[in-house]
Amino acid sequence: MQKKIIGHQNIITQLQNAVTSERVAGAYLFSGEQGIGKETVALYFANLILCENTTDKVSPCGECRACRKIKNGNHPDLRIIRPDGAQIKIDQMRELQQQIVYQPLEGERKIFIIANTEKMNDSAANSLLKTLEEPPAASTIILLTENLKTMLPTIRSRCQILTFYPMPTDELSKALMDSLSIDTEAASAAAILSRGVIGKAITLIEKGITESGTVPAIMMETDLLAAFRLAEEFENEQESLDDLITWYRDLMLLQQDAPKEYITHTDAIEQLQTLVPRYSDNRLERAIKNIFQTKMLIQKTNVPKMLALEVMCLKLIQGR
Repeated sequence: MQKKIIGHQNIITQLQNAVTSERVAGAYLFSGEQGIGKETVALYFANLILCENTTDKVSPCGECRACRKIKNGNHPDLRIIRPDGAQIKIDQMRELQQQIVYQPLEGERKIFIIANTEKMNDSAANSLLKTLEEPPAASTIILLTENLKTMLPTIRSRCQILTFYPMPTDELSKALMDSLSIDTEAASAAAILSRGVIGKAITLIEKGITESGTVPAIMMETDLLAAFRLAEEFENEQESLDDLITWYRDLMLLQQDAPKEYITHTDAIEQLQTLVPRYSDNRLERAIKNIFQTKMLIQKTNVPKMLALEVMCLKLIQGR
């Protein structure tokens, strides 16, 4: 039996109903941030469609020939397409066009999962659009994107769009404890640091990063020229923006004399206390808002990433 998926139960139920009612669509578009679980659910859906155990379409059996091949990554009717370097290129979409016209070799459908479709160049996107306009009956294409707005409206209109949202941190914390057998403190810290994104939470736990005792340099920096160096560091590790929000949140809680159990970075309380006099309530609110706005700019617009991060760092250092 396939490992239980954490979260996204509404989407799972919708996909299960599509299979049991034999109304699987020709194209889906899964949208959500990195690590949210899009590819995990896409593979589950493909497995559910191709599973040879017809008595149970609520979950893949995990034991039939099809399930074993999917687990080993060699099922002939399932293909995952990823960016070739920095982009998904037209040659990859032409190859898809050549393959999709043939009947499935073993299953009921040929299934193509295209990851990071926001990285598709214009030629590739137009080529994909032609396939979506007249998809073969025995095929399903599942597009995965971190930025729905970068997708051509004509592509979006030909797909069933399913949006993946972060889990409430209390629900994710409980799920992590149940599935990974970790203690409450570690699960809660991972849930908060990941901001409800299951993939990020699991990565944090695997790396043993559920707490950090070092206050981010940008919170202590006063030299404006350091903004450009710090922006480069954030560009290489964008997940740290989520972590940065938790540090400013902790500082805000300390200003309000909140109980220690509400603090995420409990091992850095003494360091944070030294920063309290430097930060007004308004400055902390502006900082958190600034980081959120920068994340949105990077994820949902074509603003150059480095430029957005440099502006963010300058504002954080200046306190505006």
